[in-house]
Amino acid sequence: MIGAIVTNDKGEPVDGNGNKLSVSAYQPNDEVKKLFAQVQRDYQVAYTLQHREFDEFDGMSLLQRARLDQETFGAFVGAEFVPAHQRWRWRGRKNTARNKLMGILAHMLAAMLFPYVRATNERNEEDKMSARVMAILVEEHLRKAGYETKFLYIVLSALVNPAVFVQVEYVEKMQRIKQRMADGSIKVLEAVDELLSGLQLNILPIDEVMLADFYTENLQAQPYIIRVRRIPWDQARAEYGSHPDFKYVQAGMTRIFLTGQENQTLYDIEWTEADRDYVQCINIQYRAEDLELDWVGGVFMGNDMDVYNSNPIKHRRMQLVGDEWGTVPVYNVAKSGFEPIDPTGRFAYYKSGAFKEYWDDKSQNFVQRMLLDGTALDVMKPIFGTGIAKMDTTVIAPGAFVGMPMGANVTPYQLGPNLAAAYNAVNQAKEDMSDSTQDKIMTGGAEPGVTAYATSQAEQNARVFLGNFGTLLAKLVSDIGELTMDIVIAHTTIGHLDLTVPEAMSMKYKTILAKGKERGKNVTNRVVFTDKYMGRNISEDEKKEIEWELFDEAGGEDSDQRIFEVNPYFFARNKYSMWVDADQIVSKSMGTDEQRSALALQVLTSPMVAPFVNMENVVEDFAIEPFADGDPERYKKQQDPNEMLNQMMMNPEMGGQPLPGIPNQLPTQSTRAGVPM
Repeated sequence: MIGAIVTNDKGEPVDGNGNKLSVSAYQPNDEVKKLFAQVQRDYQVAYTLQHREFDEFDGMSLLQRARLDQETFGAFVGAEFVPAHQRWRWRGRKNTARNKLMGILAHMLAAMLFPYVRATNERNEEDKMSARVMAILVEEHLRKAGYETKFLYIVLSALVNPAVFVQVEYVEKMQRIKQRMADGSIKVLEAVDELLSGLQLNILPIDEVMLADFYTENLQAQPYIIRVRRIPWDQARAEYGSHPDFKYVQAGMTRIFLTGQENQTLYDIEWTEADRDYVQCINIQYRAEDLELDWVGGVFMGNDMDVYNSNPIKHRRMQLVGDEWGTVPVYNVAKSGFEPIDPTGRFAYYKSGAFKEYWDDKSQNFVQRMLLDGTALDVMKPIFGTGIAKMDTTVIAPGAFVGMPMGANVTPYQLGPNLAAAYNAVNQAKEDMSDSTQDKIMTGGAEPGVTAYATSQAEQNARVFLGNFGTLLAKLVSDIGELTMDIVIAHTTIGHLDLTVPEAMSMKYKTILAKGKERGKNVTNRVVFTDKYMGRNISEDEKKEIEWELFDEAGGEDSDQRIFEVNPYFFARNKYSMWVDADQIVSKSMGTDEQRSALALQVLTSPMVAPFVNMENVVEDFAIEPFADGDPERYKKQQDPNEMLNQMMMNPEMGGQPLPGIPNQLPTQSTRAGVPM
């Protein structure tokens, strides 16, 4: 499907040696051939875009820009031929750009958040309980997919590459299990691999994702999206070996389609010399046509009967289609970047942190090399001679000495390099890089003589660029949450027929246990999907009675378990939206969330405000919860917080004293235990 092809003077396809290509043994039906030709054309368009030069990339192509940015982040030096008389010159490279990007990464890791959920029912009423359950399920699925670790690479990819692409997919992998039977024989079974199955978060390399239009920023508005992989043949067999046409897949080979020649025939061609043991895998999705196609080594791995209607996009989203509920196709990829590169928001890619640092980093390293070379010459001065001898540049090296004939003058190196100017230039380049991203102060590298004003300015600068990055990152997290929500609805709300008791057949639904936190306390959420409420009109009084029954079943107020019974039909048909507070990302990344808690505690416990607030909630939320580490109860003293505050205010040894207009006894407030559902 993808490869170069050469024709002879007769228009016949030939290989590199001029031999005519053999017709492929794989010859699908005409409809598949027609689709093959369309995919081949669309791939060529996307391939050309990847290799086309854009002004947004400083006159480079996407792949050239990505490579240069990765070299900047990696402090890449490379290998080159250097003449012997030039090997004394400094060829190293500073890690300044890398250190700054890693500093930003450390800030953003502290700001890792899961998406928040809003839910409305079919009557367009807010459903807070469904939103809470969906948030629990989304967080649990993301945790099992390694979201905490993947978040690191998501942020790092956005800092280094022109964009970060995150694929969210549901995978069910099978494994072979060997069991020894009672008679000693071995029985081989096929079972679901629980370790590798479920929600998968894949951070896609920048060269694997091919877009149809670079000037369409919204990923869901792209005409099509192509993903190209090169995988070992054995892996391809594990993924696609059950397809009847996999027998035509050959390592290192693919197919190409020629129209108008020999009745539109497929030919076998070599992919590349380096891929002899690999297979080319292409997945292309057309969202507007609800069509998803997989090609492995140029062989179609889908349903070849009624191709256009029998290969829908796998990732679906539940929504109203007319007057009925149905599913619609959605690209299963989310995209974001470090900073916008186009002021109108049209361009599909972004300006990475490495791209932003490129010229400042290059100038600093250029001046740094001059400074070190000049210092070497100044410390170990070469010797110059004047006379009849012929000189060349090979003597311009630290400590060089050239023998001269009798009567020649010997003079040490005295060109007086302006090392101070070079040193100032290096410092200026550092300041430019700090303005581009973040100051060294914000990475934890304190320097002597830094004033409070300079620190404040550095914090303000960091807040500005983290605010921009935080906004784009918040959108990415919410998009990942929505794609995860689709998988939750598709794979947790569907029941299976329970045949364990044939005479009492019923639908069996999933029960999910998920760890979580509630007011700083570690809890276990038990989400039970059940059909026992289907078809029933439950009044508010009945609902409250069921909630109290579940509350008692969970163990009451002191229990660390929360039970939710969910009607899967209505749960799947709610409307959900995901959102992430970008300000909270910035606050957590800057470490100011703890300062906010301390300020809130100070204000809410002040004598002027204390009489009007629930002091128990204030102490729990702003004094105990931030430091509880999952068990706030062990920090609580069995005494009314209002009485404790009164004692503090009335005890001179604790700095308290009655204030005018403030009653000696603060009003007490009662709290009612929350009900989990």
